Amino acid sequence: MSKSFRMNNTAVAKRDLVLKHEEKFAGALATAVLDKPTINIWMILIPIIFVYYIYQYQKFVDGRKTFVETYMLMKKLALDEALAAVKYAKEPDIDGLVKMSGHTGQILVEYSVLLGVLIEHYKDLLRSEGETFESLVKSTYKNRTNYLLFANQLNQVEKRFNTALKPHLYETTEEVDNIVTTIEHYSEKLRRAEAEKIFP
Repeated sequence: MSKSFRMNNTAVAKRDLVLKHEEKFAGALATAVLDKPTINIWMILIPIIFVYYIYQYQKFVDGRKTFVETYMLMKKLALDEALAAVKYAKEPDIDGLVKMSGHTGQILVEYSVLLGVLIEHYKDLLRSEGETFESLVKSTYKNRTNYLLFANQLNQVEKRFNTALKPHLYETTEEVDNIVTTIEHYSEKLRRAEAEKIFP
């Protein structure tokens, strides 16, 4: 087996670790953001109310799945580009990805910056030593402070992208603003908790 093949194979395995982690993060974020129905004793005692609970819970499950799938679109795009850059020792084609998005104006600028931050982060992880996501992060960032600096940078570029995007949404309402703010808040909270877990 050639050295090049082993390296590429290892990069793919690491990509899978990172992808699994990002999906887990998206799931945790969806659970924090979406309203999950709660069950009480009356729902069990009165069948028709329990049926309504099941209906509401299924809506939550479907909404969570859709949230994760949508949230992961950009992450998968960036991760695949990072993998190609590592495997083929080439520069990532951020401009090509941005053009495919169809964004214009300030959205295009902020989308390009966000993709760039994600791709560099993923490239660093794919080039690091480790057999778990946590060990890849430790190998890349060395300590909690460095990892939090990255997390803060990601939080900031996500906020700038959201700010550029909001005026172009079909419905810009107080509710949309609240949802975006909630997603940003829980993203920061989850990343800080993650940093504390990886670097106790």
